[in-house]
Amino acid sequence: MPDYSPRPLLPTPRSLVQNGRFQLGTYKAPFVEINPLDAEVHFSLWPRSLKRLRLKEWQHFAFANERVYVSLAVFDAKLLALAQVCVYDRTLGKTIFHEKKLLPGQLQPLPNALFDARFALDTKDFRITLHNHLAQGTHHITFAVAATRTLPAVSGQFTCFEPLEHTEPIVVCLPFDQGRALYSHKCITPTQGTLRLGEQQIDFPKDRSYGLIDIHKGYYPHTMTWQWATGGGYRQDGTLLGFNLTNNQVQDQHAYNENCLWVDGKLHLLPPVQFSYTSADGLGHWSIRDTYGRVDLTFQPEVIRKVDLNAIVIQSRYRGPYGAFNGFILDNDDNKHTVERWFGMCEDFFLRV
Repeated sequence: MPDYSPRPLLPTPRSLVQNGRFQLGTYKAPFVEINPLDAEVHFSLWPRSLKRLRLKEWQHFAFANERVYVSLAVFDAKLLALAQVCVYDRTLGKTIFHEKKLLPGQLQPLPNALFDARFALDTKDFRITLHNHLAQGTHHITFAVAATRTLPAVSGQFTCFEPLEHTEPIVVCLPFDQGRALYSHKCITPTQGTLRLGEQQIDFPKDRSYGLIDIHKGYYPHTMTWQWATGGGYRQDGTLLGFNLTNNQVQDQHAYNENCLWVDGKLHLLPPVQFSYTSADGLGHWSIRDTYGRVDLTFQPEVIRKVDLNAIVIQSRYRGPYGAFNGFILDNDDNKHTVERWFGMCEDFFLRV
C-alpha cells in the first residue's frame, strides 16, 4: 500500500474569511470569527440578504451512554429549516423521533462564534437552547419537546466538555467549486447529563458517556450529497476514543477532508475514505475503508431513520441508521486501535434545494 503523510495542521487565523477569501485548510484551534458571508464567491455581488439564502448551516449534538443514543439538530437550509430530537434505546430497539418544520425566516440565525454564543428556539411544543462556551471549554444543551398523540414528551440537559488545553477538535475550511467552501468544527467529548423520556429519567455519567459536537456552515452546490460516519467508545482504562469519517463533494480530498480519530482528546488526521453497502436501503452492512490501510470498519445498522421528500423546489433522500462499528483505525503514530462494537451512526444524504 502507498505511504501515508497526514495533511498539515495549520495555525488558525482569527477569521474564517479574510480579504474576501476562505482560509482553506485543517487548523490547530477554533476560529474566533466564523464569517462565511464575507466571502467573495461566484454570487458575491448579490445583496447580503440573498447571499445568506445559499448558506446551509446547522448545529448537531449527539449524546451516548451504554444504552441510549440521543441526536439533536437545528438545520437551516433557508428554504427549509428543521429542529429534530431523536432518541434510540438500544435495549428496546425503539426510536422516538420528534421533528419541527419551520418556515423560512422563522429560525433565528445560528451563531457565528463558539467562544460564548447562544441560540434559542422557543415554540409552544419545541424548545432548544444551545450555549457554545469554548472560553470555558463547554457546550450546554437543553431541550424540551411536548408529547404528541403517538410519542412521549422528551427533555434533557447535557454538557459536552471541550477544554481546548486538552481537547483538539477537527476545524476545517474545505473547498467546493466556484470559490465556495464549507466550514466544520467537530469533536468527540466526555459528556454528562440527564434525559427524561415521559416519566422515565436516564442518566449520562461523565465517565461512561460521550458526546459529538458538529457545527457546520457551507455554500453547497444546489445538490448536496454526503456519506458520513461517527462513533465512539471507552476502553477499559477509561480512555475515550471516537472518529469522524466523511465522503462528500469537497475538491481534492487528499489535501482537504475532515476525517480523523480522537484518542483521549488528541487529534489524528486520516485520509479520504469510501463507503459501500450490501443493500440499497441502508439496512445491510456498511463498509468504510481508505486506500492506505489505515481505516477498515464495518457498520451493522440496528435501526434506520428514512426521510424522502419530493416537492416542487425541494427534493431529499436521507438514510440515517444507528448501530455498531467493528474493525480498526491506525493513528498518526501507526498505533492500531481496535474498534469493537463502538456505537454511533451513519448518514447517506441527498438534498436538492
